Amino acid sequence: MPKATDFWSRRRRAVAAEEGDRARREDEAQQEAVEAELEEADDETLLQMLGLPDPETLTPADAARFMAREVPGRLRKRAMRALFRGHPGLSLPDGLLDYNEDYANAPLAPRAPRPLWTAVRRVAEALPEEEDEAIAPAAAEMPVEDEAPEEPVEAPVFEDEPPEPEVLRPRRMTFRFEETDT
Repeated sequence: MPKATDFWSRRRRAVAAEEGDRARREDEAQQEAVEAELEEADDETLLQMLGLPDPETLTPADAARFMAREVPGRLRKRAMRALFRGHPGLSLPDGLLDYNEDYANAPLAPRAPRPLWTAVRRVAEALPEEEDEAIAPAAAEMPVEDEAPEEPVEAPVFEDEPPEPEVLRPRRMTFRFEETDT
């Protein structure tokens, strides 16, 4: 059985792809010719040809007929403008949008959680004295909880260069053969 990657299989696939492209181009050319013909006609003639109602008297039930592929874009736009002008309720948001709420005025939490306060206090204690004087007025306004136990803060130690990995010695393979009597 021949492989799927042999020359003739690839050739058949290439010919089929070329025929598909040719058919698609012919369809596009035919569609462009129809669109050009429809663009030249005036709106009233198009409405009669396509069997569509007047866009100025459009109802929401008739709007789907204007969304067909055969309807030119300018007629579709005219129908949608008339629909939204005649039914302003269609353009109102429905309230189901996630971004409809105003989150800028959301209330803050009543107080920050205890781990946050303890972390802030530890950082403040680790700062040099001159920075403490600048922070003191702001820190005086914030409530401090004394219930948290004092724990020493150790600064992380960073090395300038990572340690070099150990270089393994190359090993030589040894072979052992059992001697057999033949």
